Parts: sequence; structure tokens; C-alpha cells
Amino acid sequence: MPEQSSSAAAVWSDPEFARAWLGADPQGAGDLLELPRRIAAGLVAEETPAPGLVVDVAGGAGKFLSVLLDAFPGARGVWLDVSATMLDRARSDLARFGDRVDFLMGDMTALRAAGVPGGADVLLSSRASHHLGRAELHGFYREAAGLLAPGGWLVNLDHIAPDDALWDRRYRSVRTRFTPPRPAATAHHHDGPLPTVRDHLDGYRAAGVNEVDIAWKAFYTCLFAGRTAGA
Repeated sequence: MPEQSSSAAAVWSDPEFARAWLGADPQGAGDLLELPRRIAAGLVAEETPAPGLVVDVAGGAGKFLSVLLDAFPGARGVWLDVSATMLDRARSDLARFGDRVDFLMGDMTALRAAGVPGGADVLLSSRASHHLGRAELHGFYREAAGLLAPGGWLVNLDHIAPDDALWDRRYRSVRTRFTPPRPAATAHHHDGPLPTVRDHLDGYRAAGVNEVDIAWKAFYTCLFAGRTAGA
């Protein structure tokens, strides 16, 4: 496992930290990321109305996967995360889907080694790849794209580093009006700067996913959506 990914995995594998983070994560109407999750499902439905397999990488409590499984009742899901605490929570929160969900433990930089199957119609990730450096991020996108069926979707909802210091200052000043700061117990160190929008878009294209765009953006968080070429 690459060093930067290994460091992040160690943080999320700490049960005390993971429980604190889950406890502070917004729920219901206070969760501003519910909109981009639903946007992602809508985009998929436009071109892939009946996906068979949805893979959620670094799935946490399974919020993103649940939106897709609700939108596509005929789909089955594969959930992957490195944290046993997240696994317990996801099993509970996704229990209503019964045997439609398979659970795997593993790191996002080693998807095949973790047992993630190929032929996915949609591969999701959320709030995880910002722990990766540019080279690791591009490696993740290459492996993820290789697990997609022709015409499959690669969707990533994640935090980015702004290119412009002026906009960084503006965002920091305004965002607390919409997203309250997290408790200190959920703060965690990043080994390097967060990837930029360019890092993500370059990574998609280097992985052969040229049909890519930013479908939604608010402050430091973007929904990247890309579709591979069809058969």
C-alpha cells in the first residue's frame, strides 16, 4: 500500500476516531451532500436506466450507495472500506437492502486485491480520495476504470484544494454559514495538499475516461462524473 494511503487507512481504522466522525456527520435535511448524491443517480439514469452492479469504494456508512440502490431497485451493490467501524455502521444502515449488498474490507488503492469484481456499471467514491497524492489518485482512477463495464460510470464526490488563494479565503469566510465546523475530535491530518480539480480531471482522462465533467460544486467539494466508452 502506498505510504500516503497507508497513513490515511491507519487514521480511519482507529475505532474511536471513526465513531466520532460518524457521530458528527450531518444527517437528513442538514446533509448538504444529499443533493449531489441524487444528481449522480439522475445522471446515471439518463444513459444507464437499469445498472446491474454499483460499487461503492471507501463507502463509510453507505450513504452514497443507498441513494443509488434506492434509485435502481434492480441493482446490487458492493461496499468497500478499510475501517471495521464503518463496516459495522454500513451493515446496520444498509440492512434494508438485504442480500442486494456484499461487503468487502480493503483499501481504495488495491481494489482488485480486495476482491472488487469487474463489470461494474457504476463505481462510486466519496470523501476519500483527497487523502491521495496525485500519482496515487491517478492510480486509483486507472484501476477503477478497469473494473467498469463498457459505458460504465466513474463518480467521485470529494474535497479539493482551490487553485486560487483569493477564492480559498472567500470560501473559508463563507462556508461556516452553511456547513458548521466539525468537532476537534474528528480533525485528521493530511500528509500532503489535497488534489486540485485539475488533478482529478487529468486522472480521469489518463484512465481513459474522457467523457468527464464537474456535475456539482460547492466551496471545496466537487462531484466528478465520467462515463467510459460503450461497447
